[in-house]
Amino acid sequence: MTATPAAAPTHGGIAVPDGWQWDSTLFRGSAAYYERGRLPYAPGFAGTLASALALDGRGRLLDVGCGPGIVTLAMARFFAEVVGVDPDEDMLAEAER
Repeated sequence: MTATPAAAPTHGGIAVPDGWQWDSTLFRGSAAYYERGRLPYAPGFAGTLASALALDGRGRLLDVGCGPGIVTLAMARFFAEVVGVDPDEDMLAEAER
């Protein structure tokens, strides 16, 4: 029997080099401008999504890569508990405002 080497870790389908670490300076200074600089979500997207998924105000939402919380905050009323996580501290601070 031959051993098969472990697959390289991936991120979004792209191989991640050994020793790779998050660069905390990557988005430095952009959090305050993020919402103004991106196209808005369609009006009513949160209600439409909640209806399509039959959300009933119970359950939990985990928003991974939440940025400044645009989606997290819009969807919060459809869940009992909402948690947003993001590797960028400035984005989380913006979400908490």
